[in-house]
Amino acid sequence: MLSEQLVDKMNEVVEDCMGDAPAACVATCPLHIDAKGYIDLIKDGKPKEALELIRETTPFPGILGRVCAHPCEEKCKRNDVEEALSIKNLKRYAAKFDDPSDWDLSTEPDTGKEIAIIGSGPAGATAAYDLVKEGHDVTIYEKLPVVGGMLRVGIPAYRLPHDVIDEEYSILEKLGVEIKLNTEIGEDIPFEKLENDYDAVFVAHGAHESVMLPIDGSDLEGVKPGVDILRKAGLENYDEIDIGEDVVVVGGGNVAMDVARTVLRVGAENVDIACLEDREDMPAHEWEVVDAEEEGVEVHNGWGPLKIEGEDAVEKMTFKKCTKVFDEGGDFNPEYDVCELKELDCDTVIFAIGQSAQSEFLEDHSGVELNKGGKVDSDDLTLQTDKEHVFSGGDVAGRPLLAVEAMAHGRKAATSIDRYLNNEDMTVDREHEGSYETWLDKDVDEPRKERVDMEMMPVEERLDNFDEVELGFNEEDALEEADRCLQCECKDCVGECEFLDEYCEHPKELMEKLLEDPSDVDNLAMSYFCNLCDTCTVYCPNDFELADIFLEIREELVDEGEGPLKGHNPVTKFHQPLGFSSLFTTKLGDKQAGETKRVFFPGCSLSSYAPEVVAKTYDYLQQNLPGTGFILKCCGAPTHMVGQHEKFDERFDSLIQDVRDLGATEIITACPDCTHNIMDNAPDDIEVTTLYEVLDEIGVPEDRKGVANGKTISIHDSCQTRDFTEVHDSVRHIAEELGLEVDEFEHSREDTRCCGFGGMVLLANEDLSTDVMARRANQTDKDVVTYCAACRESMTMVDKSSYHLLEFLFSDDWKEGAHGLDNPLKQWYKRWKTKREAKKVSK
Repeated sequence: MLSEQLVDKMNEVVEDCMGDAPAACVATCPLHIDAKGYIDLIKDGKPKEALELIRETTPFPGILGRVCAHPCEEKCKRNDVEEALSIKNLKRYAAKFDDPSDWDLSTEPDTGKEIAIIGSGPAGATAAYDLVKEGHDVTIYEKLPVVGGMLRVGIPAYRLPHDVIDEEYSILEKLGVEIKLNTEIGEDIPFEKLENDYDAVFVAHGAHESVMLPIDGSDLEGVKPGVDILRKAGLENYDEIDIGEDVVVVGGGNVAMDVARTVLRVGAENVDIACLEDREDMPAHEWEVVDAEEEGVEVHNGWGPLKIEGEDAVEKMTFKKCTKVFDEGGDFNPEYDVCELKELDCDTVIFAIGQSAQSEFLEDHSGVELNKGGKVDSDDLTLQTDKEHVFSGGDVAGRPLLAVEAMAHGRKAATSIDRYLNNEDMTVDREHEGSYETWLDKDVDEPRKERVDMEMMPVEERLDNFDEVELGFNEEDALEEADRCLQCECKDCVGECEFLDEYCEHPKELMEKLLEDPSDVDNLAMSYFCNLCDTCTVYCPNDFELADIFLEIREELVDEGEGPLKGHNPVTKFHQPLGFSSLFTTKLGDKQAGETKRVFFPGCSLSSYAPEVVAKTYDYLQQNLPGTGFILKCCGAPTHMVGQHEKFDERFDSLIQDVRDLGATEIITACPDCTHNIMDNAPDDIEVTTLYEVLDEIGVPEDRKGVANGKTISIHDSCQTRDFTEVHDSVRHIAEELGLEVDEFEHSREDTRCCGFGGMVLLANEDLSTDVMARRANQTDKDVVTYCAACRESMTMVDKSSYHLLEFLFSDDWKEGAHGLDNPLKQWYKRWKTKREAKKVSK
């Protein structure tokens, strides 16, 4: 139905509209937690509602609020101003309001499908949650005597208290997940039994074995794997952590930092960390390194292990200078200067340079392919292994993952398993799983608001216990920090337009709906709900001209016999025919001047309620601009707005012919809508000038200067003049001459808001039109002055005192208070009266 050209315009909006683009923080988050949304709720003093929003994405807000590495903050647009928003800490603040009695424990109906999950770490737990929610029966097999996997035995309690893990993990059993602790696959239960007993298996047992370097002295007493240290601490077996007083930790990642800070808490006096990388290239997060250094750990950057020395036990370790960590191709291939050495005295060496997986149970007879380090080979997109009902995710499926990345792996696996069990395509619509780059392009022009620091336990109180070091935000800090959020999105057009806000999330959604079937009853009506005010274009970074698209849709619907709406009958069958009938039209030349160079064109609405004002304006123009004639006629804008372009062309041509018949080459317009309409459609030899520029140039009548001294008003600029800066200036200068004091609307001039009258929406959707009118009228507590009669009428329709600027210039009726247009029949009488009064001026 729609033309190819119009469809192309609509598809351009669909392709390039950023209204559906997530904020960078949300897109970067592997789980896509709605940071923007929950931070806004916190700012509004609604932390419980913020928590509910977080829980729509993850059941572990307290865990992630403490240990998430917050990659979202790296992409936060606040970085363009000063520092990123404290997204993780605000999540933790919301988690303070968690109450298990509020948890959503609903699930889909039982599917009869059973899934086994190996490992209760973040990947396994998230997969279990998602799958049980889908109605599947889920059993987790955990080797450890506690839940949490590496959350429990890889992250020390001073960062993630065990009671937080236990409480948040309890939702799994509440939902019906069976968790079998102290159960090692391959020892207690063969893997083949899981394959046979369950419809699908998710392998997510993590990487719990430290990589050790086979250098000289690595077999000495006192050389220990870092993961073992963390495991014993996680199980609270602190007495089993056997270390000396002087400890060297080898490694530059987060595990190395956790190991170093842990051994300080169990008796080490001096702790050094040595790593290959320079400080800025360390794999550990900067805040982890800073916290370690605050507690007394000394970091030695740029040193690689050479040998460990001692008789039977460790006495010292020698390092060689690392000159390069990666080769030209970006591969790990360190180079050293063996002539530059460093020795560190120590009695304990702990390796924390990486982990491998304990996947021996898969080596024989499983048919699941293993990679180096016991890692499971699985498809990057679906996490499916070469066994179609076996899936793998988390640390065991590749590189070490952040906790939130492991959870995202669990969600990815759950999606695949659910589709597999339902015989659905596992590869469709998965491009936005995990972190991705948003297509939102947001410019930031905001004042600095410094990041709020979270209170920490004093250093001197930390080192003899595993109490939590980060103490969290109080309410005051949370509100202050949440107020820094820029609420990044591209929906300014929706925020400014009542129509878009009512009928779509963003223009892309609206265009997609209309493209699907523009003649659908609802879509047909919706095509007439746009005020054609161009507000959307003002706020659109891509300058999409939605008003033009809607107008073209109307025109093409009319061509197909589908429009206008029946509600437009008063315009199409009454107003427009009468507006061009001889009874209510006239064309008058300037008889006194003997020639007509220009015509005054007051338009329909002004002529319908203020005949005397129109006549006095015409008289003033004739006195100051000899050769001024007069035309009373509709410009055809309503016909144009409802899409009847053929009728519009015919009617508009008759107006231009009237101008030519008088010998005029210029039209002075009083109505902004007429101005816009005539400028867009008049031939090049016809000049269009606004009345207000003319009056500003020739001057206000002397007897009217200061007539409104002391009256404060707000000027409403018609949306049709948003690009006419000269008109805005002239109107305000005239108001000043009249003695009016202007208290500007927040949105004025080129940023003006719609009055609700345009686009023939009042007849298409009265409620929407009235809402738009009320919003605009309520933006000021002052009386309103307009220079558009239709805008003035929209204000009075919602009981706002409103006046036309010409009333102050040529009448004292404004002193009696504002009044709206009378009943339709009286309007036509006044239109006829305008015709009569104009003829008196012309004699």
